[in-house]
Amino acid sequence: MPSSKWRRTFRAVFTQPDPRAHALLLRDSQTVTRIHFLHAAAHLGLFAELKSPDSAAALEQRLGVKRPQQFRLFLDLGVALGELSRRGDAYALKGARARALAGRNGSVLRALLDEQLGYHGSVYQHLPERLQGAELGDYLTETAAVVAESSRIAEPVVSAYVREAVAEAPGAGADGPRVLDAGCGSGVYLRAAAHRPGTTGTGIDLREASVDMTRRNLAEWGLADRFTVRQGDVRDAGPDGPYDVVLLLNNIYYFAPEERAGIFRTLREALRDGGTLVLVSMFHGQSPTGLNLDLVLACTQGCYALPTPEELRPELREAGFADVRVDQLVAGQDLLALRAR
Repeated sequence: MPSSKWRRTFRAVFTQPDPRAHALLLRDSQTVTRIHFLHAAAHLGLFAELKSPDSAAALEQRLGVKRPQQFRLFLDLGVALGELSRRGDAYALKGARARALAGRNGSVLRALLDEQLGYHGSVYQHLPERLQGAELGDYLTETAAVVAESSRIAEPVVSAYVREAVAEAPGAGADGPRVLDAGCGSGVYLRAAAHRPGTTGTGIDLREASVDMTRRNLAEWGLADRFTVRQGDVRDAGPDGPYDVVLLLNNIYYFAPEERAGIFRTLREALRDGGTLVLVSMFHGQSPTGLNLDLVLACTQGCYALPTPEELRPELREAGFADVRVDQLVAGQDLLALRAR
C-alpha cells in the first residue's frame, strides 16, 4: 500500500481537471525558475566567484551583498536546482549551465538569457494588446548590444560557412578575394574571411559603436592592414567595389520587404562579374526557435517578419543573381544560408 504522503500526492494531482497538463505546467514552471536563477546569478557575478568553492560569508563580502538572509535563500535555490552544490558552508558550481556561464563563452550565454527575459519577455507580456492594435515595441536601441552578443551563439557555424564561401571565391588574381561585410557587427566574420590568405576588404555598419569595436578587434587580430571599416548604410555600400564576396549576415529582417530587391541590386552592383552574395539568417519555418524569433521581430519597431527562401529567390533574380543556392546550417533549425551568384 502506498504511504499516506503518496496518497495525498496522487489525490492532489489526479483530482485536477486535467492532471497531465497540471503536471506538465508545474514542470515548466521549474524551468522558468532555473532561467531566472541563472540570469540573476550571472549578473550578480556569483558564478565567476565560484570558480573555486567558497563560503556564503566570503561570497557576501566579495559580491557586496547587503541582505544575507535573501542571499542564503538564493544560494539554497541554486542547490535545489542542481546548479550549485554545498558541502558544509562551502558552495561550488555543479550544473552544466552554471559552469558554462562561468566559462569562456559565458558572456554570450548571459546575453542569451538577457535577450530571452528582457526583450522576448517584454514582447510576450505586451503581446495581447499589440495583437489588438497597440503600438509595436521600440526595442532596438536598448537591446542592440545584447542581441549582437547573444547572436554569437551561432558564430562557429556561420564562421565556418563564411570561410567555405570565401575559399571558393575566384579572387582577383594572386592577391585573393575582396570581401564586403554589410553590417559587420564586431568584425568576427571579416576574421573568418581572412582565413584565406590574401583576402582583403571592407566592413560597414550603421552603428558607430560597432565600427569602433570592429576596428579595435581587427587591430588586435593583426588584420587592420587587410580590412577597412566605415560607418554607413548598406544601401550605399557599392561605390568602393568591386568585391568578390558580399556578406549579409543576420540582418535581412531589418529591411522592409518592399526595399529588399533594391538592396540586392545595390549589393549586386558592388560585386564583380561572377561574384557571390552570402546571406545568412533564420528564416520563416516550423521550428519553435525560428517561429519565436519571427514573432519577436514582427512585434518590434524597425524589424520585419522573417522571409522564406522562396520569397527571396525572385527578388535576388530581379537584382541580377542568376544562381541561388540554399544551404541548411543547423539540422532541425531554420538557420539557412543563401549563396547567390
